Amino acid sequence: MSHDSGKNGRPVALIIEDDQDTVDLLEVVLTQVGFSVLSADNAADGVALAQQHAPVLMTVDVNMPGMSGLEATQRIREFSSAYIVIISSRSHESDILAGFDAGADDYVPKPIRPLELRARLAAVARRPVTEIVGAQGSAEQGWTPAAEDAIRSELLRQVAAGAPVGVALEDEDEVEAGQDGREGMLDIGMRFVGGWVEFRGLRINPARGIVVVDDRLVDLPQEQVDLLEVLMYIGTRSVNARHLALRLRGLTEDTATTTHRQDERWIEALMTGLRVQIKDDGPQPRWIQVLPQNRYRLVRPTEDVAVSDDTSA
Repeated sequence: MSHDSGKNGRPVALIIEDDQDTVDLLEVVLTQVGFSVLSADNAADGVALAQQHAPVLMTVDVNMPGMSGLEATQRIREFSSAYIVIISSRSHESDILAGFDAGADDYVPKPIRPLELRARLAAVARRPVTEIVGAQGSAEQGWTPAAEDAIRSELLRQVAAGAPVGVALEDEDEVEAGQDGREGMLDIGMRFVGGWVEFRGLRINPARGIVVVDDRLVDLPQEQVDLLEVLMYIGTRSVNARHLALRLRGLTEDTATTTHRQDERWIEALMTGLRVQIKDDGPQPRWIQVLPQNRYRLVRPTEDVAVSDDTSA
């Protein structure tokens, strides 16, 4: 075990991990982002420390002698609402889901990438990394998880479970063949990790309205976060600006109060800003393709991604 809890008034983080190299790395990262750090090399001691010191953040290794990390997470959840991050070398979907079923909030695979972990913590706190880390590598403001939108969290849970909660479109003739929702998302390589959707280095947590790109927290306006979320759920489909606008506003053609041209201009401006912010506005997009006739889709792994506004589909 290491460090005093609450040192210098800092929030407490607890590491439950039996590999000393991993403990050392996590201690460095967590200390840099403003925590007073405790550690335990077995699950039983970890549960006891969680009860004694009430940490606001915990990292828990799955594979440990004696009590497993999953059992420890379940026990901690009985008395703590701390933000729990599973740290594990197991990355199969069943292992990840087992962690969340036990009560974890996030999952970070081994080997740990310090920049990714730091970016995830900043994203969960919904503050820029520089504010958490501080200009000189310290964080006097501490760390508090951002509020979560329960409705959007439930929507993502339904999508990840395969429920038919995709994009409802009135004119299917204008929609390119494809699948929305879970199946369409999996087809292009997305992964569901707790409250996050991951797509080739692009991560979005819709319930908290946060986006991380290659370990970089991107502070987007809410409308752009909403647009990205809709694009994710569309999966392998392509849709036009009108459909995107109606979806973002929660309207249909019958209830719409804007013209097609107004919606095209609005979505074009939103999409341009989004692509610039996530650095996806080059000639070979990594995530979002802009097609002729004001149409958009996510990049598919089996197709040429060099598609721009003035090319033919």
